[in-house]
Amino acid sequence: MAAAFKPVRIQQGSPVHWALRAVGVAAMAYLLVLPIFQDLKPNQYGELADIAILALAALSLNLLIGFTGQISIGHSAFFGVGAYTTAALMDQRDWTAGWTFPVAAVLCFVVGVLVGIPALRLTGVYLTLVTLALAQIFPALVRKAEGITGGSFGITGLAYDPPSWTGLDASDRGDRTKWLYLLALGLLALGYVLVRNLVKSRVGRAMVSVRDNTTAAGVMGVNVAVTKTVVFGISAALAGVAGSVFALRQTQANPDTANFTILGAILFLVIMVIGGTASLLGPIVGAFVYYRVNQFTIDIPEKSWLPEWFRDFLVGRPNLATIVFAALLVVLMFVAPFGIVGLAKQTGRRFVHVVPKPPALAPAEQLAPAVDADIDDADSDPVVNPFAT
Repeated sequence: MAAAFKPVRIQQGSPVHWALRAVGVAAMAYLLVLPIFQDLKPNQYGELADIAILALAALSLNLLIGFTGQISIGHSAFFGVGAYTTAALMDQRDWTAGWTFPVAAVLCFVVGVLVGIPALRLTGVYLTLVTLALAQIFPALVRKAEGITGGSFGITGLAYDPPSWTGLDASDRGDRTKWLYLLALGLLALGYVLVRNLVKSRVGRAMVSVRDNTTAAGVMGVNVAVTKTVVFGISAALAGVAGSVFALRQTQANPDTANFTILGAILFLVIMVIGGTASLLGPIVGAFVYYRVNQFTIDIPEKSWLPEWFRDFLVGRPNLATIVFAALLVVLMFVAPFGIVGLAKQTGRRFVHVVPKPPALAPAEQLAPAVDADIDDADSDPVVNPFAT
């Protein structure tokens, strides 16, 4: 009988562990940066920019749901606030697009904190309903504020030409689309670093404690109210920045855009779940998989390797392609209930098991004086009989 396979054990923080992590980071960076040095078509750069924007939006939602446990189906509103902030400042104040990003982030942070304050006493389905109402109200508010948002017509004609220092030609459509990809990729990288540093810090440990047990977190000294509201604000700010780049990608901001409605909020949630909740790489992987699978279902009638009767049946029936996409998502959730990143981690543990680093022991010469002091104190203190009269 063959012996059972035992995974290789690697100590956390060891040189081998750091080497494996470095290889993983390098591979991810290579895949993200590779398109920069290739001569892709404008539509391909556009697709990559869309993936980066969706990944940043899902990353913001993952920070709130995955690491803090606050459910939100209203992030499409923050996404829209960021988009309209950039559009309004560029259209009415002639601002350069780059300067609108920090304004959009700050404004969305304030809105997120304001939404997070009344949500402090709400959990579960009740918090979900509040954020759902926010997603439903936002398009109506945009249509009412015609002086700022352009009403039902929105704001059009947005453009952000590549700066001269990039070496890209502003008159070339391919270079303009490539610049938007670089912009979206750079903001995604900044957002990833921000979220990673936040999660790995003391604030991150407070977030996880609030997610796991709010009462226990309060007993341990965590300010639950501040943690929830601040994280809500940071999450909204990241979603707003993603919305700003989205407005530039679409060259407009319109209230009928799906990503500004409840459909957008559900889309961000789906991407987060596909990649893996409470995973830093999950939103990036989820955005890529979602976009490719969605594009595959749309292009099914053009797939020559599929049966002809099946392709003919789907021609002119886009709703059926959506059903195929939904069915693929259901299958994916059965195969990877913890997301693609979670499935990869489970598979990796069968071959490589990372064990925690044992705590460092104090040197014997440091322990000896303390032990001697305890013995001396014990000898000097008389033993008191509590039952003595």
